[in-house]
Amino acid sequence: MNPSPLADTHAANGAQMEGTDGWLLPARYGADIAPEIEALKHGAALIDMAEVATVTLAGPDARRFCNGMFTNNMRDLKTGQSNRSAACDDRGRVLALLDMLCIDDDAFLAVLEGVTAEWFEERYGLYIVFDDVEMTTFEQAPWVLSLQGPQAESILRQAGLPTPEEGHLQTEDGTRVCRKDRAGTGGFDLLLSTEALQTTFNALVDAGASLVGRDALNAVRIFNGRAAWPQDGTEKSLVHELRIDKEVCNFSKGCYLGQEVINRIDVKGGVTKRLMGLLFDEDAPLPLGSEVHLEDKVVGTVSSIAKIDDQVMALSVLRKKAWDAQTQVEVHTGDRTIPARVTELPLP
Repeated sequence: MNPSPLADTHAANGAQMEGTDGWLLPARYGADIAPEIEALKHGAALIDMAEVATVTLAGPDARRFCNGMFTNNMRDLKTGQSNRSAACDDRGRVLALLDMLCIDDDAFLAVLEGVTAEWFEERYGLYIVFDDVEMTTFEQAPWVLSLQGPQAESILRQAGLPTPEEGHLQTEDGTRVCRKDRAGTGGFDLLLSTEALQTTFNALVDAGASLVGRDALNAVRIFNGRAAWPQDGTEKSLVHELRIDKEVCNFSKGCYLGQEVINRIDVKGGVTKRLMGLLFDEDAPLPLGSEVHLEDKVVGTVSSIAKIDDQVMALSVLRKKAWDAQTQVEVHTGDRTIPARVTELPLP
C-alpha cells in the first residue's frame, strides 16, 4: 500500500487507516463516525483523496480527440469550465468516470475516478496515432484534497482560497480549485503540489474544516443515491443503469466512442436494470456482492452499503421487475436471508 503524504498528520489525529485503491488512507477518525457524517451533511468535511490520479491531454488536436473519446461535450468547453464524463467502449459500456477540466484552448486535465493513470495511458494511448496530442500522466502530484459539505465555500474563503462560481480556477501558486460534489452535499476538489499539500491542509483545518474518512463519505454518498465507480458497476454497466446519464452525457455533440448504443437507449429506452436503494429493518452484517432475490430469482447484487442513525441502506443495480418502491426482496448472505425493501433514490 502507498502511504499518503499526509500519513503522519492522519496518525496524529487518530485516524484508522485502510486500503483504498492501493493507498493507505483514513477510513475514520474515531470509533463513532456520526460527527464525520454531520460535517458532510451540515459543515465542511476535509478528505484526503491521494489515490486520485490525473492526466493532461494537450496539443492542437486535444479538443477533437477528447470530444470523440468521452461522453460529454468537450468541443464547447471554455478555459475554466469543466464537466463530468464517462469513458466507454464501442458497446457503450462504462470503463471509467472522469472530470474533464479545460485548462487552455488546446489542453485538458482529466481527474480520474476508479482507474489509474497507467490504465488510462495504456488504453487511450492506442487511439493517439495521427492526432497531434501529448498525454502526460500523474500517479501522484497534483495531490487531491476534497472539501465537501454546505459550508465548504465559506471554509475555503476563510483559508484564503478562491471559490469558482462554476468549473475551476488556478491560484498564483498553482493550486487548482474545482467545483466537485462527491456525496450529494456540494463541495470542491483542490489539486495541489507536494509543496502546498501540508500547508493547505493545515489552513483548511485552522479555518474550521472537519477531518473525515472514507466510511462517512461513502455513507452519505449512498444515502444520497450517488453511484461510485467501480463499486456500483460491472464490466457490462451502462450510464443509464447507473443513473448518471444526465450528468455525464451530451446527446447533441456528435459522434464519440459508444455513442450509438448510448443514444439508442436514451431515445428508445430498453434499460432492463437500474440503480436502486435497499432499506433494511435489521442491523445485520451484509457483505458486498450478496445476492438480491425476488420471487426466488436473483434480481441484483449489493454493491454499496452503509449505516446512518441506525438505518442500514444499500445500493444495487436491480432488474426491472424490482423497480417499484416498497417492493419486498430478500438478500442472501451465507446461510442467512435478510428481508429488505426497495426504495427510490435519493433516500426519503
